[in-house]
Amino acid sequence: MGYLEELRECYNRDDGLFMDAQLDACTYPAYYRFWTNELFQRLSRLFVWNNTYKIEDGKLIGVDPKQLETRLILRGFTVVAKMKDTDKELTSFFGSMFGPTKYYNEWKKVNIHCPIYAGTRNIDQDAVIINNTSIRNPSYMYVHHYATLLAHAEVTLVDMMIDARDNGGVPIARTQKQFESIRAYQNKRFIGKYGVVTDIGGLGVDYAGSDRKTSQSILEVLEARNKLIRSFYSDIGIRAAFEKKSNVNSLEIDGNDSLLKFNITDALEQRKLACEKINTLFDVDWSVELPEEIDYEKIEEEEQQSTMNRMNNSSQLENEEKGEEENDNTEKK
Repeated sequence: MGYLEELRECYNRDDGLFMDAQLDACTYPAYYRFWTNELFQRLSRLFVWNNTYKIEDGKLIGVDPKQLETRLILRGFTVVAKMKDTDKELTSFFGSMFGPTKYYNEWKKVNIHCPIYAGTRNIDQDAVIINNTSIRNPSYMYVHHYATLLAHAEVTLVDMMIDARDNGGVPIARTQKQFESIRAYQNKRFIGKYGVVTDIGGLGVDYAGSDRKTSQSILEVLEARNKLIRSFYSDIGIRAAFEKKSNVNSLEIDGNDSLLKFNITDALEQRKLACEKINTLFDVDWSVELPEEIDYEKIEEEEQQSTMNRMNNSSQLENEEKGEEENDNTEKK
């Protein structure tokens, strides 16, 4: 059941439960869950896989690319093999490698498993390992790191906006009735409604002084949140639009672009290498590439070609103008 469905179910049962769910949605655990799912989804679309599956009679035959990327992101590698020698389709498995070689991180065999099958395969003989990076690091560490930072930024941003509605300090409850009244007031303040704190029994409600202001403004916190998202893209190798100072030179820009290529090229090369092995071993035609939007080498080639075309057109136009001038001068003579 999705989170929205859970909220609707709470709403149908009890208005109070729905309010609790709304309040919980603005806590750190809720934002961490949101950004974990969101960043994981963005990361899983970083590469485009071709010819890994086909649809026959409404059934998927082969490997859905999301199964490959999910395992690569979570574990740092996945195993591509057949469940049985007679199977026509390949499957992406989780696995654990064993069988020592002269290197500590290279193995001869792998135990593979999925929900309906488990077995043992020989690496590069009847199974191929796809590595996420050359040292087999998972990408989930990026997801966790930035989900943590973004969740804190979101909570800070929400709290700052809510606290801006009330600068009166923190109410102190002495009785259960006062507690319920204060909670009802704060719930209304959270959703932007008017509310009052009732003092049943006339005991008085005290407010503890509290400086809710921070050294950052709401806009500064919002900008920090946006910069975190852009930093996530930069770390995984996607060019992000940062605000630059006017004195940034072209060498610094070129250096940043080189680092981006460095981050993403290793992961792409590992996938391409695995595709070559899979194609040879299983007689298929798998391939992998970057989306056109972030294929910077292709973009640069097109830009260079476009620049060359403009220069050629400009030179041709200048030559034509010179030719016309020479003809005019000849006619005058």
